[in-house]
Amino acid sequence: MLKFIHTLEDLKSSFTGWGDDTIPGIPREEAGYSVVISCPEGELYEKQDSNPFATKRLIVGIHTWPVGKAHGSHHHPSWEQCYYIFAGQAEITVGDEKKTVGPGGSAYIPARVEHDVVAVGDEKMVAAVISCVLDEDELD
Repeated sequence: MLKFIHTLEDLKSSFTGWGDDTIPGIPREEAGYSVVISCPEGELYEKQDSNPFATKRLIVGIHTWPVGKAHGSHHHPSWEQCYYIFAGQAEITVGDEKKTVGPGGSAYIPARVEHDVVAVGDEKMVAAVISCVLDEDELD
């Protein structure tokens, strides 16, 4: 396998949901398909053996979720995130803001801000999730 370029066949695993005894603080959620493309070593994705590229700060994933699947309201103490919707619709809540967006819609989620993403509408939602792990002095 190459170090910097992978094919779908190179992926070690995908996962269908979060929330078990090995990952404290992650809400239990319904099944849906997610794949992680990269994350820092030691992050929760690596614990699930689903990290093909170890990075210093960057976390990139793709969610393909059936209608009705939700993350559950949560926050990340040291990550900021962006979502970009490719297909379907997502009801996105960030702090006090809530909006349903479709293809081309996006959201920015600052560190420590409660948020939720729910697949809504008539078809599965496909979204890119890009996160960055911040240093302590970068946090508000």
